[in-house]
Amino acid sequence: MHSHEEEMLLVLIAGVFLIGVLGNGFMALVNCIDWAKRKKLSAVDLIRVVLAISRISLLCTMKWKSFLVIFFQNGLIEDQRTVDFLWATSHISSIWFATCLSIFYFLRIANFSHPYFFWLKWRIKQVVCTLLVGPLFLSLISEFLLLEKMYYNRSFNGRNERNESQEVQVNKKQYFITQIGINFLNIPPFFLSVVSCFLLLLSLWKHTQRMQSKINASRDPSTMAHIRAMKATLFFLILLILYYIGIYITFKNFSTLSSIFGVVIMAFYPSGHTMILILWNSKLRLTALLVWGQMKCYLRGILGRW
Repeated sequence: MHSHEEEMLLVLIAGVFLIGVLGNGFMALVNCIDWAKRKKLSAVDLIRVVLAISRISLLCTMKWKSFLVIFFQNGLIEDQRTVDFLWATSHISSIWFATCLSIFYFLRIANFSHPYFFWLKWRIKQVVCTLLVGPLFLSLISEFLLLEKMYYNRSFNGRNERNESQEVQVNKKQYFITQIGINFLNIPPFFLSVVSCFLLLLSLWKHTQRMQSKINASRDPSTMAHIRAMKATLFFLILLILYYIGIYITFKNFSTLSSIFGVVIMAFYPSGHTMILILWNSKLRLTALLVWGQMKCYLRGILGRW
């Protein structure tokens, strides 16, 4: 009935997936090449590398997971178990890495006179490492426990339930409840990103008040840095909210068409935010323009031969 719409959405998924993999691969490759040349890697570049790797993993597992949910909703339990554990790892890792990037922008760019802020600012690497080692590790352990409990109950029901339709209903309910529990664990990084964005806005307002007497205050480098960081964080939050909406649509099992549409919405988060990071970073943007120019010259050479 909806075969034409499904085909269009599947093509869109493939396009967004390809853009996401290429964009994240490009961001990781550029920073790794820079690392090899300079023999060192800054904290922000390291966050970008691990963020890109986690998002490539998220895109791949998301595509695999959505394929199982859409086309094999009531079967392939072992395959679903494997991809669920892989998805949980890449899912929570990518969100925490993006949150660490938002916090890094805030501590690096914002300017407050509070002594506690100065303490955090001077220990920016330790703050980021603490967020990665502590909350990220606890979130991963909690997600693994939730998934393990779900699949244990699922296997137990499979051995004891005689009514197959009732078993499927129980499995779907357990699966959806587990997804809600997993996404509930994402509230802390989401809250930290909101706080970082709000404090950046407050810092920008204070900086603008100080710069009112100066000419071209809007073009001040600090002002521009505030605006870029705040926009990057805002886009991350918007895309993350859309990602959660896509998860709800996909795994609520409304219909096959709605599930495919949910996957499209989900894919915009790891792809769209990475493209924003590339466009708003001078090193990545200039490298992308250089690569694009070389590709155009190469394509013109091939077309000229024809």
